[in-house]
Amino acid sequence: MKKIFAILTLLCSVSLFAQTPQELMQKGNEAYGKSDFVGAANAYNAILNAGYSSADLYYNLGNAYYRQEEYGLAILNYERALRLKPNYRDARQNLQLANTKTEDEISQLPEIFIVHWARSLTSWLSPKGWRVVLLLLLALMAGLVVVLFLSRDYVWRKRSLIASIVVALLLVIALACAIASSVRANRHNEAIVTTPMLVVKSSPESGSVDKLILHEGTKVGIDESLGDWYKIHIADGNTGWVSTDEVTVI
Repeated sequence: MKKIFAILTLLCSVSLFAQTPQELMQKGNEAYGKSDFVGAANAYNAILNAGYSSADLYYNLGNAYYRQEEYGLAILNYERALRLKPNYRDARQNLQLANTKTEDEISQLPEIFIVHWARSLTSWLSPKGWRVVLLLLLALMAGLVVVLFLSRDYVWRKRSLIASIVVALLLVIALACAIASSVRANRHNEAIVTTPMLVVKSSPESGSVDKLILHEGTKVGIDESLGDWYKIHIADGNTGWVSTDEVTVI
């Protein structure tokens, strides 16, 4: 019986990988529409396993897991969608909804206003979006420079000089946001607890003292790794060590 099940699983996997990402996406969407959330998740995961990813794909996968009440995996995929598309409103709303299903209530440490403002500004657009803004500002700067040096009208030259200074400042801000957004999208220093219950240890040893308990869906920050252990912190400032098998990096 086990051999038959293994053969059927293998045939199913081969069948999925034989299809194009577009066909798999359609297959997943059709399965989701029929309330076959396991089949939908399998199709979406097959696309990821083939090396393709997108914000919409992670969003759909998050929805499929949410409908299965796999809230940890749902949160993980909504977070991944927002990494690629920070202004993805539907993903953010669903993430907030999924977070209400988690058990841990962790108080956020107060954040300096300027840091919060900078983080919000950086998250306004994706790295690609900020690159587009940079190109538009560079084109505008080039036009202003042409007017500044070629115009014989004093008023227009004065206006173009003032506008050039303003655009130059905007360019600096946009460049900083583009760099910060790109770094954020490519760093892997956050993870989601994907096991029902996680015991946080005081040191990277299974026999060390238990510090606290976390549950599925909680987001943690990764400070460092040591073998099969991550040193993590949570929003209220508590830190500890967890096994790499019990969290999944965003």
